[in-house]
Amino acid sequence: MRIRWKLFWLLAAISLVPLVALRINSQWALTHLAERLSVRVGAHLVAEAKTHLGRLVEDHARILAARRQSLVLAVSMQAAAVETALAAAPAAKPGDLSKAVVVTATAAGPGMGMGMGSRQSTAATAGFTETPGYFRIEADGEQRPLPIDPSRVLLRLPPGFTLADPPPLAAALAGLAPSLARIATLTGPLVHFQAAALADGMTVVFPAIPGTPRRMDPTQTAWYEAAISAPAPVWTPPQSELGTGRVSVAVASPVRGPDGAVAGATAIFTPLDDLLASVTSLGHIAGDVETLLVLAAPGADGLPSLLVEAGDVARSPRHGGHGWQVFVTPAPLASPDDEALAAMAADVAAGTPGVVRLAYNSRDCLAAYAKTGDGEALLQIAPVAEVLAEAAAVAGDVEGSIRRLYTIGTIIVGAVMLALVFLSLSASRAVTRPIAALTAAARRLAAGDFSVRVPARGHDEIAELGRVFNDLAPTLDAHLRLCETIELASEIQRNLLPSTPPAVPGLALAALCRYCDETGGDYYDFLPFDGPKAGLVGLAVGDVTGHGLEAALLMTTARALLRPRAAAPGTPAEVLADVNRELARDTMGTGRFMTLFYMELDPARRTAAYARAGHDPALRHNPATGQTTELSCRGMILGATDDARYETGHVAGLLPGEILLIGSDGLWEARNADGEMFGKTRTRTVLAAAAPDGPEAVCRALMDALDTFRGEIPLDDDVTLLAAAITKTANT
Repeated sequence: MRIRWKLFWLLAAISLVPLVALRINSQWALTHLAERLSVRVGAHLVAEAKTHLGRLVEDHARILAARRQSLVLAVSMQAAAVETALAAAPAAKPGDLSKAVVVTATAAGPGMGMGMGSRQSTAATAGFTETPGYFRIEADGEQRPLPIDPSRVLLRLPPGFTLADPPPLAAALAGLAPSLARIATLTGPLVHFQAAALADGMTVVFPAIPGTPRRMDPTQTAWYEAAISAPAPVWTPPQSELGTGRVSVAVASPVRGPDGAVAGATAIFTPLDDLLASVTSLGHIAGDVETLLVLAAPGADGLPSLLVEAGDVARSPRHGGHGWQVFVTPAPLASPDDEALAAMAADVAAGTPGVVRLAYNSRDCLAAYAKTGDGEALLQIAPVAEVLAEAAAVAGDVEGSIRRLYTIGTIIVGAVMLALVFLSLSASRAVTRPIAALTAAARRLAAGDFSVRVPARGHDEIAELGRVFNDLAPTLDAHLRLCETIELASEIQRNLLPSTPPAVPGLALAALCRYCDETGGDYYDFLPFDGPKAGLVGLAVGDVTGHGLEAALLMTTARALLRPRAAAPGTPAEVLADVNRELARDTMGTGRFMTLFYMELDPARRTAAYARAGHDPALRHNPATGQTTELSCRGMILGATDDARYETGHVAGLLPGEILLIGSDGLWEARNADGEMFGKTRTRTVLAAAAPDGPEAVCRALMDALDTFRGEIPLDDDVTLLAAAITKTANT
């Protein structure tokens, strides 16, 4: 018997009993339907709101982290520009200060306020215009325009100097306006003010404003002191911004003079409300969603407590409408749920995202939070009542439906009885027709015809199955093509990496590489040279951001640029500079870049020269003494900017058996099930234990130690190791 007739007799047999039972039971069942449905819908909506709100706040936190990272990169570029200007400054006192508004120092004292201290000539103050985003907040809360000059800098001379008798480096800082403007343009509107200060108190601010710091010593400011004591860019707590009275955060970096010593500091100031408003918007879940920036601080009992650093508030039209309120002194989050607050504070301190339910502003709310920095998180709070408003509406609709069902129930029973035969035949036919079409289409799909489609009309399960089938065919086609592409890229990448180290007299070489995807972004190479570099061997280890197909393609490009350039005359620093210039033409502004450690080893002279582009330092280990040292020099990542500069480091007196190890950060940043990192200390320990057995033993010992350490936890990043050692057969 065909399925159509089976369905017909089945529907005819089971329809009468349910109709009679439904009529008897309907009064009791419908009485409880509205309540049960409302409870279930409410629980579902709360769970869905938790998930959506948690994802939303994590997305906002990631955007905020990206904004901060772009500002860190910008201040690094700014520090490089100041260092370049200082290095190019002539020894004699300059006389051209036309690109600066020059002011003289007043009495020194702490603070960062900008006033209208020293008098300036009409020529000096000409050119200032009112610009959106630049205003001064007065004591009464009013916003007054702050004129700026985006073509000049404000140059504050140190005590004892005047415009007629400026210090030697005055013109160098006065000429920074184009460089600072270019950095601000590249970074975007979050760069509000840029400043640089030297140890003698000479300060430059961009863009220029018609004022000067009153009773201020820039070397005593929080950002300056933090920058000169840090080896890399550092963020400062909220502070008063230059000349505006707005609460800002600053990212500051040390500035080094031509002799390599710290000569001063430079910083970028961003109003905290602008930084936070750039990553959030209103009305994500409900109209009353409130966004806060919170931090975890130790409480009186030693446990972390939750403090509000900034909040999304509604302001009066007089003061700018909706915006952010920032607290210089963080305030506790107002909620009576101490247990929920303690759990949130612990999560924020640990950097763990989460969603909790708590009382806030006398309402039952959902609170979602995600990490934005160490001990800091973005918090969004939504009232549960607004989330459950839809459930209340559903309950009202159900009650109305129940009343209508009572009225027309009897009529429906009779109509169903009369139409039973017709409906059974129609239903069975409606079911079997699309099933037959799906069967035929499935056979064509199995034969490799990915263009096959089936009609998918209606909203029942069979129609949904048809839509899924129609989506499946192109997805399978695209997946097969992608698999073929990835397999081809993986095969090409494996062929590009050296299968075995080259045989070089007097030198033992070894390398291992393990990818976390089918294609990876790590790269290593051995480059035995002929021609002008005959006798040298080039060693390279690189790490492209991310992993997968895009990382593999960028790695292949870098390899193609490095090989011919490395064979030509030039130091390792010159090689990396040329490779970076070519690579940046394709990657600058895309967010894709790579790190690279490049070394040229001379086994005959037992010397080496190296340069690094943002890569972790190599390690040099002497098995005889047990001493391990780092080989490090300055150099920016490849592909970020086309004018990066690099330094060449030198190693002399290599002894037979000494191990040179170059690795990627996938080794020491690998984590086990407890979240613990493998770390460089463990790397040094394994290196020291395996070094007497040579480079190959070192690489295998490190890989074995990594596998034992991580257990069943998969790798999050590619791991590459390259080791070299002078052998006793090397010429002396």
